Amino acid sequence: MKNLLLLVAGLFLLQTVSAQEEAIYRQYFLNPMLVNPATVGADREHHKLGMNLRTAFSSFPGSPKTYVLSYNGPIGKQVGIGGMIFSENIADITRFRGQIAYSMGIDVNEVKLRAGLSLEYQRMALSNSVMDTDLFDPGDMTIIDNINGRRFFDTSLGLYGEYKDIYFGYAAPNLIRTVTDEIEGLEDEGGNFKYFILQAGGRFAINDNKVKLEPSIILRNVRNVDTHVDISMMASFLNEQFITGALFRAGAGNSVGFLLGTKYNTLKFIYSYDILIDDFQRYNGGSHEIMVGFEFGRKEGSFDRSRKYRDK
Repeated sequence: MKNLLLLVAGLFLLQTVSAQEEAIYRQYFLNPMLVNPATVGADREHHKLGMNLRTAFSSFPGSPKTYVLSYNGPIGKQVGIGGMIFSENIADITRFRGQIAYSMGIDVNEVKLRAGLSLEYQRMALSNSVMDTDLFDPGDMTIIDNINGRRFFDTSLGLYGEYKDIYFGYAAPNLIRTVTDEIEGLEDEGGNFKYFILQAGGRFAINDNKVKLEPSIILRNVRNVDTHVDISMMASFLNEQFITGALFRAGAGNSVGFLLGTKYNTLKFIYSYDILIDDFQRYNGGSHEIMVGFEFGRKEGSFDRSRKYRDK
């Protein structure tokens, strides 16, 4: 009976995680490029390099492990560029994503608006080790094709805005794959913008920046995942020398968690841990995520040819 429960839980794990797409991360508010291409270059003062490592459902056999290296920064007066390399292992499934993103902004009085576009290459494949199992059928072309790997391109659009201490955003992911699936009859009709990500939050400084509060909320309706809401509250003290926060997800795997971190000069380190609020939590040790980020100050005048005219 126990083995049967583990098998069912394993199938649930593979179905949920292999389809997560943009829903994988919990620390998106620390690296919003993960969900919205319009956020690249939104910080006009810094170039940012980030590394994310997430181990989901730890202690469960074949649990997902995800690695990400990302960069984004400003160019010129309102342009932003970014790039991301993503690698994930789930049992015998491997997935690779390479993404580049571009954004442009405009200021309307006190409102800062940005629009962004990302282009993405993905490859999914099965490990050669599946051919060594007793369940492998040499004539199963589906498995053979997936061992060779499936490759495809995708694109996403995004909008992002800031007004004083408040920010808000909208992203439309998987635009190419949505059209392809509808042509092949794999998805219900709903238009090119059937999937969406809505986000909002704030950054509030208290006591001369010694204390900062950052609440955020994100609503996601993404490919192959139930609509869900993430709510987080992060607080930092003594100019971010101590960082803490709480996480909550409703829908697509209800979960709760916490985060701890610190910042020293240009280096920021954040660790978070979350658990599911359902029966599957009995079979795993929760999910761990680590983010290491670096901020580099932008050189005055670099790539900004319009500056010489503004200073006259």
